[in-house]
Amino acid sequence: MPKFRFVKRKNLQKKDDPGKWYASPIVENRLNTGTVCRVVTRNTTTAPTELESGFNLVCDGIPLQLQLGNSVQLGKLGTLRLSFGSSGVNNIDAFNAATMIRNVKVIFTPSKELMAAIKDGLSFENAGVVDNGFVYATTRAFKEAQGGGSSSGGSGDSGGGSGSGGGIIDPDPLG
Repeated sequence: MPKFRFVKRKNLQKKDDPGKWYASPIVENRLNTGTVCRVVTRNTTTAPTELESGFNLVCDGIPLQLQLGNSVQLGKLGTLRLSFGSSGVNNIDAFNAATMIRNVKVIFTPSKELMAAIKDGLSFENAGVVDNGFVYATTRAFKEAQGGGSSSGGSGDSGGGSGSGGGIIDPDPLG
């Protein structure tokens, strides 16, 4: 189950505004290619190394296709395409693509099938609050630290944390 923490963000255009609380995703683990290949081939006759080799071949071919201006569909996974920004000019004759195109990036757009499979049965777990550099294990722990105590309703707190009922996790316990 994906977890999130509440993080307060201010609108930079409204300096006097105290900001709003937003859910910010937490990445639990970063799986490398070998691990993903072992997981997805677990109940198949395909060896993980075969899948990884095929995956690497696809990755080797993608750069040229994007450089040629093509988008690349990767089956039910989704599509890759190039995107970029540029400086503006008053006269199109003054435009120099080599120096004025910037921020080149690859955009991945997941397929409708992939998104439907991800969203089917998806729920989220509250894993606390980040405030002024401190991570509170639960919304209740944050409220108690603020002197508000615990209150019912509206917090979206489903427990989160490690089951001890709260507490503060100092990001730098030695500092």
